[in-house]
Amino acid sequence: MSSNSEEKTGSLSTFFQEYEQGQAQQESIETGQRRIDQQAETGGRNPALAKVLPDLNTISMPVMVDALRRLRMPRQEGNSNLPTNRYLRILNIVRYLLRHREYPPDALIYESLMAAMADPQGSSTGVRKLLEDMSIQNVPLTADVCYLALEALSVHPDYILRQEVVQTMEQHWFEFTMPAKQSIAVAMLREGQFELALNKLDQLLEDPGHVDLWVYDIFILEFGREGFFDEMLHILKARKSTHGSDSAFITIQLMALDIFSQGFHHEGTTFVWRDVVNIPIHSPSNGIIENVLATGARHGDTELASQALKKLTIRGKTRQQHNDAIVEAFANSGDVAGALTLLKLQHNDGRLILRGTTLPILRAILKNRDLVSEAEAAIQNMRKEGHVPREVLMVAIEALARTRTSEAAMPLFNDMRLLTGKSPRLSDIGLLLRHASQTATQYDLAVAYNSELAKIDTTSVSIEKKSYENDQGNDDATVPKTWMDQVEAGPAFDVMIPACAQKGDFELAFKFIDYAKNAAPDYPVWRSASWVEPFIKLALDAEHPGVWKIVDLLDQGHDAPAMMVRRELQRRRIQKRASS
Repeated sequence: MSSNSEEKTGSLSTFFQEYEQGQAQQESIETGQRRIDQQAETGGRNPALAKVLPDLNTISMPVMVDALRRLRMPRQEGNSNLPTNRYLRILNIVRYLLRHREYPPDALIYESLMAAMADPQGSSTGVRKLLEDMSIQNVPLTADVCYLALEALSVHPDYILRQEVVQTMEQHWFEFTMPAKQSIAVAMLREGQFELALNKLDQLLEDPGHVDLWVYDIFILEFGREGFFDEMLHILKARKSTHGSDSAFITIQLMALDIFSQGFHHEGTTFVWRDVVNIPIHSPSNGIIENVLATGARHGDTELASQALKKLTIRGKTRQQHNDAIVEAFANSGDVAGALTLLKLQHNDGRLILRGTTLPILRAILKNRDLVSEAEAAIQNMRKEGHVPREVLMVAIEALARTRTSEAAMPLFNDMRLLTGKSPRLSDIGLLLRHASQTATQYDLAVAYNSELAKIDTTSVSIEKKSYENDQGNDDATVPKTWMDQVEAGPAFDVMIPACAQKGDFELAFKFIDYAKNAAPDYPVWRSASWVEPFIKLALDAEHPGVWKIVDLLDQGHDAPAMMVRRELQRRRIQKRASS
């Protein structure tokens, strides 16, 4: 070997040293576990491309050169007999040629090594070293080296180096082929330059050349991961129109359906779902179908939601949340009557109707208050066919109360037993109390509340004040709940007790007060209730004798209720002296 050739060969030593580190185990798989003689190969197979690296001493140089050329080509018909680890095979053959066959490090050597850099085991650093070494050794730059460098940089993104390669190609007037443009677009994508990458892809789609399917697939996957659903759908449509029937596209569709439905992207979900419904080969998981159902529900697409629910039903996988979703779909579509009818059908089938089931209907009505009348009409139509489920009626009642105050809802509320065959729950009355604006309505609701209180267990609960205070702020505390806590009676009493006093029904007011006092006799939380001060003032104004028992209980200690009652009594004494 000449000294000049030795210098060139030695110039790649640093490169090989870097890529030889940590590869001893992999090379044990590559190296000759058996000798293969090139003459022993039949059918025109290249022995240097055997599954296991042969003894290269037995392989001629032309055969090894041919192997390097074929290793640069994609695995396809006519070039399918390639080793699994092409990266290691290239490095092993090149290293052998340089060290043992005195092969000059020409363009073929650099092109082969550059092809190896596109492997996941390669790197952008390796690309730079090879380009720099070619320049130092005065090896003429070829277009193939640049193309292979761009391909490697699409796997190992390096924006600065990619720009340098592009500028070099422009300076040498190298053609930007479709594969080169694809590598640039994919590199932009991997670099996170999503807008530029999409623009580049759109340019490729407008070019007369053919864009490889894998390029579409990479863009679809990456944009999906980043949540760019509109852009993902744009590329998916282009992919389908180009070649949408291959087996890889079926996998892409299912992946896209999963991504779109998880992100509740309606247009993307429906675009893919049409194929899922019409093509039997698609078989999305139950989780994907559930997401499709949820997407249909959120966007008010009753057809999409119904189709998804049907698939789950066929598989025997329907649950409460799925029935809730179909109700939500009808509600969000503005079909309140349809949603309420569905609730009735589910109730008739023995399904449990929870607060969460009816909330979508209520939200739809609150969003478009014109739907209140539609809900009332739906209730009247159901009435003709028998009892209306109480939960269904309460949707209309709550909608009326929240949009027009409880006074507008009282006619339906008063007909509850007639319409449903059931009495109102304490929570139903409490809801109306929150939205009642007139004392008369509040009093009527208090009378109804009293009737329902007689039907529940109002047994007292013992809560030691000291232990209760010690447990405050402790998430693991197990402080017993009173019956008032369980039915949330406190806010109702805050409205009803003053209303009863205003209407002069002190008997009912004191009855509610007794309920509040006896809920936890050893810890009188009722002292701080909102009803206390207005009731005391109203009862003192009315000179009701029963008020003094409450006053005496409050006038103990130095807490806020005690100070309040003392101030009120003092104020009244001063007023009385002034008037006399």
